[in-house]
Amino acid sequence: MKTCKLGTVVFFGAALVATGAAAQEYDAAMGDEDRNLLSRYGLSVSAGGGVAGFTDESMRDTADVGGTWGVRAALGTRSPIAIEAGYVGSAQAVDALGLDRDAVLLGTAVEGLARVNLLPAERINPYFFGGAAWSRYDIVNAETNTSDISDSDNLLEIPVGAGVSYRIAAFVADVRGEFRVATGEDLVRTDVGEDAPTLHRWSASARLGYEF
Repeated sequence: MKTCKLGTVVFFGAALVATGAAAQEYDAAMGDEDRNLLSRYGLSVSAGGGVAGFTDESMRDTADVGGTWGVRAALGTRSPIAIEAGYVGSAQAVDALGLDRDAVLLGTAVEGLARVNLLPAERINPYFFGGAAWSRYDIVNAETNTSDISDSDNLLEIPVGAGVSYRIAAFVADVRGEFRVATGEDLVRTDVGEDAPTLHRWSASARLGYEF
């Protein structure tokens, strides 16, 4: 938890520095293409997918690297600071004693992010982000479950990461890497006094969107 707090402080500190530098140049760099947007700050919707997995060793042994998919909306794609809202889904094959061989760990998350655009007026825009997400995991495709894995789990996640977007006319291509810090997880049942495996996750994804 101390690491999470330190990471949050570092993120917002860097965000303030980057915002101050980018804001000074944004209005001067804004061209005719930007002024024709529905919002001068930029509004986009996008969809895509990627891969994700757990960082904890015992969870890596239990759940394979799986696929992710999602949709999101962003306000501020042409400004130093953007706000994103999104849905993220995931599916991972699960292997545990007492669980059906075809069982799948299905993840569902809704999230809100603050994004710092380093070059908001340019065609290529690197950025970094952080926020909060509510997530739920469910075991599906399992007729029986006598394993130490619960049928479902709700938890809070803190997603942080970086990426880069590329504008092609009104379309925006985007790739990003992400680390999600999990809190309050109890997906894996443990004996009294034993720590449950963490559900921290990494992911890499690509998306294609349209900018208004």
